[in-house]
Amino acid sequence: MVSPNANVAFTIVIKINGRLKEFNFRKRNSGLYDGNTNDEYSIRYYFQLQKEDNGGWQLSGQNLPPWVVNNQPVIVEALETKIS
Repeated sequence: MVSPNANVAFTIVIKINGRLKEFNFRKRNSGLYDGNTNDEYSIRYYFQLQKEDNGGWQLSGQNLPPWVVNNQPVIVEALETKIS
């Protein structure tokens, strides 16, 4: 059994705009994940995905590129597949 205070981190490779992108996630609690990814210039982007009461997910972060924001459904689907 995993301790409730365990640090759970994992990586998911997701195809975005025809390219494979590596997304790293760290579980904060049952409905909150820190995430990060980088672009082809090695600029790293940090964001959070939080589960809402209605079952949807809210993506938040500063200065996120459109390829992250516009592909939120793809990122959420990959995350849900991994955690279920």
